[in-house]
Amino acid sequence: MACASVVGVGVVAGPARADPPAPEAASSTIARPIDWHPCAEDPTADCGSVKLPVDWTRPRGATFDLALARRKATDPTRRIGSLVLNFGGPGSLGVDDVLTDYRDFFSPEIKARFDRIGFDPRGWGRSAAPNCPQAGPRPTADPTTPAGFAAFVADNRKLVQGCRAGTGPLYDRLDTLNVVRDIDALRAALGEARLTFWGVSYGTLMAQQYAEAFPHRVRALVADSNMDHSLSADRFMDTQAATVEDSFTEFVNWCAGSGDCPLYGRDVGALFERLYARAEAGTLYAPGDPTQGWSPEFLLTIVQGRMSYLRHAPTDTLTVTRNRVADLLAALDASPPLPAPPPPRVPDLDRRTSQAVLCTDLRLDFADAGALAAMDRRSKAIAPHMRHSVQAWDAMTYCLGRPMPVTNPPRPYRIPATTPILLVNNRHDPQTPLSWAEHAARQIPSATLVTAEGWGHLVYDKSRCAAALTDRYLIDTIAPAPNTHCAPD
Repeated sequence: MACASVVGVGVVAGPARADPPAPEAASSTIARPIDWHPCAEDPTADCGSVKLPVDWTRPRGATFDLALARRKATDPTRRIGSLVLNFGGPGSLGVDDVLTDYRDFFSPEIKARFDRIGFDPRGWGRSAAPNCPQAGPRPTADPTTPAGFAAFVADNRKLVQGCRAGTGPLYDRLDTLNVVRDIDALRAALGEARLTFWGVSYGTLMAQQYAEAFPHRVRALVADSNMDHSLSADRFMDTQAATVEDSFTEFVNWCAGSGDCPLYGRDVGALFERLYARAEAGTLYAPGDPTQGWSPEFLLTIVQGRMSYLRHAPTDTLTVTRNRVADLLAALDASPPLPAPPPPRVPDLDRRTSQAVLCTDLRLDFADAGALAAMDRRSKAIAPHMRHSVQAWDAMTYCLGRPMPVTNPPRPYRIPATTPILLVNNRHDPQTPLSWAEHAARQIPSATLVTAEGWGHLVYDKSRCAAALTDRYLIDTIAPAPNTHCAPD
């Protein structure tokens, strides 16, 4: 995710902006060696924690425990060191990622040569999750109207005030700059002189900002499916709308040219517009269940989520995933229009921490309903079928009224030319557009960008070529040639 200069309608009192940590910041003096022990959930992995300051400007003040999980290198005789991982989010739970979710994600060679280390970032999961009031359903009013805008602003501020009161100082220190300091302390606790790190999606922001804060402590940094932290709010929303429409266009083109598509020979764009119109009219529902109505936003959420092409089984391929999208649209179209109740409003529990990260890392608030309506009209022109990126819209609405101070504001990077970093991106990614990776690479003198000519979010598990180049870089710190492109598998 990423952002542009807009004026907020108000600022809640909080800490002033934190400058990036100095290259020789004293994180390494904080961490102690980790007391590893077999994990209760899986004794074949190790669990532990490291005690870190809540406020890095007061390193001897209040602390929290950063939760960790480790899978040791399978070939200790060839072990290189520790590979610290982050699978995005914000808020990917690294303990679960290492234990179960991504246990077998990497190649046998990476698993042989590195201890894989996952961590729950501060404020998430086992790492001091905030004590917040129940995050109820979001307002139903349209935020592009004055009344709806005011409802979102009031809801955001109420939640932040409750979280801040229940959690204490940690809640105002969840931005990525603080996480970067935590990662450097973790590096020291692991006994590594320099960091080897792989991050995807929101984890790429950690990689990029670590390179800026601690350039002399970098061994190898991989940023897969990249953020661009220099974007304005307008540019952020525009590029997110463009990339999700691009992925839908690729899907439509595939259906038009491939007999493998269940919708082959049909006008997929027109079919989707019929479904969207039914959702607006309240006659679209879950396939086979007219008691579960689908709103227009729910339809966009499901379709855009499936287009991200995240593997859930080793047999999942691009064709399998595209068929899931096509099968869904065909089933919805085959269901006769019937009056259907709106989808249930469920509490958005993740918002309690997401808000404290996104709204401190990015400037995503808009000045008023008029400015937001203008942006919405532009998004719909850019993305006539998808209308907007659901993930970008959610992130933006979390930040209306600027409920948190922007402590890690977007700006161009200042990274020394000697700091090695590998950027990898799919050409057709519905969440992190290739343009973000290209723009980030231009700001980082020693960055190498590998473009995979593929579809979906996350590259390593979708491109054998990109995975091999990533492995070589992590193992030998040898970057590919500039402007390397990987053909689709």
